[in-house]
Amino acid sequence: MSLAEEYTEASDDSRLEQGLAYVQRNSRAYLLIAPAAVFLLAVVGYPIIETFRLSLYQSPADSNIETFVGLQHYVEIFNSDIFYRLLWQTGRWVVVGVAGKTLLGLLIAVHLKGDIRGRKFFRTAFLIPWGIPYAISAVVFRWIEHPQFGYLNAILLKLGIIEQGIGILGNPSLAWLGVVVADIWIGTPFMAIIFLAGLQSIPQELYEAAAIDGAEKWHQFRYITLPQLKSVVLIATLLSTIWTFVSFDVIWTMTGGGPISSTATLVIHIYQVGLQNGNLGRGAAYSVIGFLFLFVFAIIYLRIYTRGGDEL
Repeated sequence: MSLAEEYTEASDDSRLEQGLAYVQRNSRAYLLIAPAAVFLLAVVGYPIIETFRLSLYQSPADSNIETFVGLQHYVEIFNSDIFYRLLWQTGRWVVVGVAGKTLLGLLIAVHLKGDIRGRKFFRTAFLIPWGIPYAISAVVFRWIEHPQFGYLNAILLKLGIIEQGIGILGNPSLAWLGVVVADIWIGTPFMAIIFLAGLQSIPQELYEAAAIDGAEKWHQFRYITLPQLKSVVLIATLLSTIWTFVSFDVIWTMTGGGPISSTATLVIHIYQVGLQNGNLGRGAAYSVIGFLFLFVFAIIYLRIYTRGGDEL
């Protein structure tokens, strides 16, 4: 055997040993994550697959008989005016809610990072709205906005801004605003804490160097704080968008989707169609559409936000 053949054989044996070692290492990793993977498939994967399947059937809630209808539910949904009104109301709810939580959360986080008196107390106090069950907070806001006994109308009357109480939640033009204010109040603490954690991870030397160069506070915020918080803002707003999109308890507790369905979102309509009206197939079709909207949004959002490297 020539020297070249011996070298080739030795190289092949070395590659084989490396391959076996790689397989063994990955086998252990797969075994370790297998329980979690099985749990996720059972708890998350199966409901998603079952929802897709159910959307292809006419399935009354009071019967065990299912009739295959194919894409009939989807065709009827996309041909209905209700669907596009729900999209508008859901989009308005999500955009205003997430924007309000993000801006207020960032403002609060910037102030809590500063050297202010009672900083620890305020950091703890701002967690209270997020720690209270959403349904309880919704009931509190429903009373605050009550036309006769609510604090909001009492303050406005005392200041002379209005002459009589305003039924905010009973007015189709104002009800969505009354509900979204409650949602912003509930969700802002989460955003503030996340942003505060991101702010504390920014090296102080960057601000000191910028101050030496004569940069004002606004320029420090724009060219140091925002770029450094890019990844934090990305995750926080994405999570907030998903949570706000699927939010149910605040709207249902305060208005039940009314008046005249003016505060109904896609999730509220899914509940009404699937469970209250007993049309499980149509409700499942709405659920699939909502899932696809969120999935596509997440992909597009990540691609747009991460385009351009580290630039904000």
